[in-house]
Amino acid sequence: MSNDRQKVVSKGYKYFMVFLCMLTQAVPYGIAQLIQPLLVHPLVNTFHFTLASYTLIFTFGAVVGSLVSPLVGKALQKVNFKILYLIGICLSAGAYVIFGISTKLPGFYLAGIICMVGSTFYSGQGVPWIINHWFPFKGRGVALGLAFCGGSIGDIFLQPITQEILKHFMTGNTKTGHLTSMAPFFIFAIALLIVGLIIAAFIRVPKKDEIVISDAELAESKKEAELAKAKEFKGWTSKQVLQMKWFWIFSLGFLIIGLGLASLNEDYAAFLDTKLSLTDVGLIGSMYGVGCLIGNVSGGFLFDKFGTAKSMTYAGCMYVLSILMMVLISFQPYGAHVSKIAGIAYAIFCGLAVFSYMSGPAFMAKDLFGSRDQGVMLGYVGLAYAIGYAIGAPLFGIIKGKASFTVAWYFMIAFVAIGFIILVFAVIQIKRSQKKYIIQQETKTTTE
Repeated sequence: MSNDRQKVVSKGYKYFMVFLCMLTQAVPYGIAQLIQPLLVHPLVNTFHFTLASYTLIFTFGAVVGSLVSPLVGKALQKVNFKILYLIGICLSAGAYVIFGISTKLPGFYLAGIICMVGSTFYSGQGVPWIINHWFPFKGRGVALGLAFCGGSIGDIFLQPITQEILKHFMTGNTKTGHLTSMAPFFIFAIALLIVGLIIAAFIRVPKKDEIVISDAELAESKKEAELAKAKEFKGWTSKQVLQMKWFWIFSLGFLIIGLGLASLNEDYAAFLDTKLSLTDVGLIGSMYGVGCLIGNVSGGFLFDKFGTAKSMTYAGCMYVLSILMMVLISFQPYGAHVSKIAGIAYAIFCGLAVFSYMSGPAFMAKDLFGSRDQGVMLGYVGLAYAIGYAIGAPLFGIIKGKASFTVAWYFMIAFVAIGFIILVFAVIQIKRSQKKYIIQQETKTTTE
């Protein structure tokens, strides 16, 4: 096709696509994944499940979602994006219908798995796919950051809205209250479906006759990429990394961190429901969204300015402080004002450190092990955390069931502290090995 029949897409339209990705994260993804922790306590009380047995829903969802994700990535290269986006939306909306008609654990497990798989189509794989097409070079990092901030923005308004909806369909106090109707799940299914269909009507990849980057921008981007490539640490092959002792120690640390952080993301609402009103829990959820928004935006700056070791040390301190707030709340009577203040502090501390597992794996994979097999290393680094996370949620429920919430939080502090100490120590050793390797390569080059 000749150039005179092609058209350059305006920046405004490209950022409209970013807005649609933000909206995807805020509403469909927010309903599919972010509000699920708020539903744990009402369902556990209503159907008399144990916390440990029900929270396996997050384990099964995480495992199946991670297995399906590569398949969705391959499908995106062969199937029209809108079709896959709609499949994901329908799966997640259908999962909430299954939630609404289920009374036994297997039904809820199935719903959780389908919901996670659905979100992979339009969020986990879908959002990066759209951004990478509209921003192939310059501006991609900023666009991705803005798009994924949608989840934090969604948290701010979805959390209180969810609690208000639950209040209308519950009886009793937040400690012992149970659902009088499964209507909330059908409301969420309809909301997810409607918003998803509206977004699907507009979101798309560029057409063949559309130019998303001008020739001048393309030349500049290629020049910047060549300069960056010349300066970057090429690193080791994935096989070499797997033979490194410190890689396995690093992975062990990240796995242990996952054990501790799963409870902060999946079980916080079930705990806070025993100490505060649904309105207060919704407020804390909103504050968590604010904290995540700041944490996601500041994470890149922290990594670039201070490096992996210092940034992850900061994140570890924030997480320890957030769990200490939960311990403080566990000693308070129901409805205590100090619990509300401590809950907000928990949300802010926890949100500020969210970059450690959101953008952290991608940064650490390249910073520590180089760019040679960056994609493979990202998979290895992310897998370690995912395994810990998958085990962490039911483990928290087991400890709580055998002892109490307070004892369970003490265990989580131990996991987080030990995990971050191991990880940071391993990072320091890997960076030392990296310097030695660079010197060896430079010496080898000069002698040849």
